[in-house]
Amino acid sequence: MDKKDTYLIVVAVVICIVICCLSPFIASPDPDGLEKSAEDSGLPEDFSIEEIKGIPGAIFPDYAFANDPENQVLQIVALVLGTIVTLVAGYGVAAIVRSRN
Repeated sequence: MDKKDTYLIVVAVVICIVICCLSPFIASPDPDGLEKSAEDSGLPEDFSIEEIKGIPGAIFPDYAFANDPENQVLQIVALVLGTIVTLVAGYGVAAIVRSRN
């Protein structure tokens, strides 16, 4: 990998981490589009995805740890972990595709 490519990847990861750290503080407290649509359609507030058989629950529901969903530090940790897992998975897929070519 070229030095420029490595620099670009490092800068992109740093930008992702900065966005993760800032997002709990700048996110809107109003419901997002999905929640607004659910409210408009009359879906009961206590409806949960666990009621649908075969669909597992989320690891970090609402981008937070279940034991303290209002703690913004834990929200940042959940966002950073999710970002790192996604980037590692993407790198793994790219490595597999590259090795096949």
